[in-house]
Amino acid sequence: METSHEIQIRPDSPDGLEEQSRLAWMQFYARSRNVQEVCIRFAISKKTFYKWLKRYKASNGDSTSLVDRSRRPHRFPRSTPDSVVSLLRRAKAETGYGQRRLRTYLAEYHNISISERTIWKILKRFETQRGFDVLPRG
Repeated sequence: METSHEIQIRPDSPDGLEEQSRLAWMQFYARSRNVQEVCIRFAISKKTFYKWLKRYKASNGDSTSLVDRSRRPHRFPRSTPDSVVSLLRRAKAETGYGQRRLRTYLAEYHNISISERTIWKILKRFETQRGFDVLPRG
């Protein structure tokens, strides 16, 4: 039977409960050396156990490796280039056009093809983040 002093919960960890249960899997496996017993006892699949065991071993037994990782992509290869975004913001500030006219403007004067929806999303993102540097009309 497991004793509670083997499992150390870090109170500052938001995923403390998942980390605690995964650490319990690893400790039970270290004693029994039987994957099937671990999976039956904790009601997990072998695939799940092996995933966490691989991470745990790769970190040399560091319990912080048992915390969920972000599923967010590390890079965005299809994102609009920064040069186009800055040109779009400059065009918006100079002309005051909406996304439909900006699309035409960029296609005619800069040979850039970008959808109205993408233009709208870019403008919306910068409007909510920093506000526009719109030049006063007059």
